[in-house]
This record gives sequence, C-alpha cells and structure tokens, in this order.
Amino acid sequence: MVRKVAVLSHAVFDEVIEPSGRRMPAEVGGAGAYAAVGASLVSLPMASLLVAGTGAAELAMLQGWCRDRAIDPGGLFVVGERGPRTRIQYFADGEREETPVYGLAHFDAHTPLPQHVPPDAELGAMYLFHAAEEPYWESVSAFRKRLPILWEVSAAATDIELVRMRASLVDVVSLNRTEAFALFEVTDLDDAARAASSLAPIVLLRLGADGSLLLHAGERIHVPAAPTVVVDPTGGGNSYSGAFIAAYQATGDPRRAARLAAAAAAVVVGTRGAPLVDDAVRAAVLKAAD
Repeated sequence: MVRKVAVLSHAVFDEVIEPSGRRMPAEVGGAGAYAAVGASLVSLPMASLLVAGTGAAELAMLQGWCRDRAIDPGGLFVVGERGPRTRIQYFADGEREETPVYGLAHFDAHTPLPQHVPPDAELGAMYLFHAAEEPYWESVSAFRKRLPILWEVSAAATDIELVRMRASLVDVVSLNRTEAFALFEVTDLDDAARAASSLAPIVLLRLGADGSLLLHAGERIHVPAAPTVVVDPTGGGNSYSGAFIAAYQATGDPRRAARLAAAAAAVVVGTRGAPLVDDAVRAAVLKAAD
C-alpha cells in the first residue's frame, strides 16, 4: 500500500485581481490545493491526499481537479452548499491581499482537522497550514512521533512563544522571509535564520527567487531556486512545502528534499493556476533536482 502525505489546509476558489485591475477567471487554489500539487509532483500517483472542506455544489468538480493532478481526493469533506472562495488582490510591489468572499466564519468552517483524515489512510507524513491558536493543535499532538509533520506557518501566527510551542509538535517548520522578519522582529536575513533555526529539527526559510535556506543540524544550506519563467507566483511557497515533506518522508534526506521542492515550486509558478501532473512532469521535476 502506498504511504500517503496528508495535506491539511483549505482548497478554495481564487478570484485573482492583477495590479492592473484585470480580473482572472476563478481557479482552484488555497494552501492545501497547492501543497497537494507540490507533494504530487515528487510522489507516486495518488500518494498526495488532500484533506479539505468544500461545498456540496463543488465536490464533484474538486474531485476531478484532484484526479487530473494525481491527487487522492478521499480526504475532501462537505460543509454546506458552497465551499470557500477567496478574492486575491495583487499590488505592483508584489504584495497581495486575500479576502474570504463569504466571510471569515464560513472560511473557518471548512478548516480541516487531523480527525478529518480518513481512518483507513496509510500515512507517511503530514502537511499543516494554520495559525498557532488552539483547539487545532490539541488534535495535532496525537500524531506527534507517529510520522513526520511539516507546519507551514500562517502569517496570522504572530505570537513567537505560541509559535515555538506549536513548533515543538512538528519535525519541519516552513516560513518565508517576510513572515520570519515579522515574527522575530528583525530586518536582517542572518538574524532571521539564526532565530528560526531553533524552531524545529528542520526549518525551511523560503526566499522566493533567491531560493531557500535549509536550517538543519547546525548547518545553513542555501538551495537555489530552480530555473523557470514566473507566470503566476500563487502557490509557490505552498507547493515547495508540500513537495519537501513528501520527498523527505520518502528519502529521509533533507537536502535532496529541498532540491526536489525547489524544482516542484518552479513548475507551479511557471504555470497559470495549478499545473496538471503526470509521469512526464514528475520526470522533469526529478531531472531539475539533479
């Protein structure tokens, strides 16, 4: 039986507004969707298991979307008629603002918890994207020591003591440069890396086009970004994190996992929306990571 990477986060419909004001057609997005694609790009078909709440009206479409990307849709669960929808406004400086179209309470109602993982799933690893508040983390603690867990820190997690407490429950922490600067109240990358390195056994500090830093066993290893032409930056960090935990649970080698994650992220940001995944795309990711 294939050991699966359970990806726990939202799958939403993104309404993207470019800096010019142009509105793009709604696409499936969200941290969970992109992390599941990243995991799929470095795994066997259907070894990436998306665990996310959706609406009855969108379930069949989202299941098909998963299958087109070799993602197991068995973790999708229905909450109400409509699933989450997010409006994403991009600005000229590269920043963006996300707003839940149906309100925050509706968005939160579709948040996946560890108990939403199908009980018969044979898991090899888990990806989480969440803030640091309870009661979410009480259910996460039950998985501690059972399998590798990656936490991609939400920008909403701003209390450093809470973040450290939750990070103690996982094996890998992933955050980007902007989040690290805000969390540790620093403006220098060296200071951010020094502070972040104590969060977990493995810390991934994502630097966008500058690649990433792998902080592990007292080492600071720079992993370059894989070559690509950026078409759509949405989901680059999520796909990197999802790919890393999938590759890490398969290889046990964080350096190799980081190179595969960079290659997977390059495929995602080089595509408008989430790319389709097949054997040829996987082979290209493996080649780019060598």
